[in-house]
Amino acid sequence: MKIKLLTLVLAAALLGAAPALAHGGMMETSIHDKASFAQAPAEFKVTFQHESAITSVMLMTADKKMIAIDFKPSKTMGTVFMIPLPRLEKGEYTLSWKSMAKDGHAMPGAVRFTVTGQ
Repeated sequence: MKIKLLTLVLAAALLGAAPALAHGGMMETSIHDKASFAQAPAEFKVTFQHESAITSVMLMTADKKMIAIDFKPSKTMGTVFMIPLPRLEKGEYTLSWKSMAKDGHAMPGAVRFTVTGQ
């Protein structure tokens, strides 16, 4: 009897959490955190589990200098976004973004990566 009750409680808790999981959680990025590239990537691709919008993207060097990128906030919801990157020199970078799910939940994300050559 206790096992059945525990199973029901766990199932109810998981079902209750389902809407929270629908915030557009990120599934995959083309640049993985702490990745190293011999040649700098030309673009950044992010894929979300649920429709989202990208509201901001920033690219910084290791010494916190901002690098201009050609990005305009998305006006429509989608699951896949391609963001072109400028030509990057050898060095360490942080690419950060903010996305917003359909329910208005804002979600930040970031990856750090290194370019070892050109």
